[in-house]
Amino acid sequence: YSLVAENTLEVLTAPEYAPYKAKGIRDIPTNCVLTINSDSNANPHRAKSRTIVLGNHEERVWSKADKYAPVLSQIAGRAFISAAVRKNRIVKQGDGKNAFCQPTLPDDEVVIVRPPKGCPISDQHTYWKLKKTLYRLRRSPRHWYEAFTGALRDLGLKPLPHEPCIYFGQPF
Repeated sequence: YSLVAENTLEVLTAPEYAPYKAKGIRDIPTNCVLTINSDSNANPHRAKSRTIVLGNHEERVWSKADKYAPVLSQIAGRAFISAAVRKNRIVKQGDGKNAFCQPTLPDDEVVIVRPPKGCPISDQHTYWKLKKTLYRLRRSPRHWYEAFTGALRDLGLKPLPHEPCIYFGQPF
């Protein structure tokens, strides 16, 4: 239900999808992935459900540059932690809740998906026009990286010249 709360999609009926289909925009199937998190005693603690797009069915071909999102290298991560320890700093790690569902899709990138079978928020024979990205879309990592780094830059932070995943500066 977080997809609805985050305004990630717009539900389309078959007649509403027809003009997109006529333009050659094909729907991409989705799946629901269920996981169960365990507590420290290996007892079930929390059940999670994630809707993912089967990106391998996406017909659009993107260049590597269009899909690329840098990640922190192991060496840079160790150097960062080492520098923080040397300066008696506290290092904190964060996790973005539904991170790939946050960035808004560009207007020229129309993505229509079929909801997973048994979806509680859509009737059968409906489609979703995505307003934001979903997991496993080919360009989701790139969109997330651009949105996240844009927010860091808005805070006045700058990336290191040779490590685009480490930002420095004094936030406003």
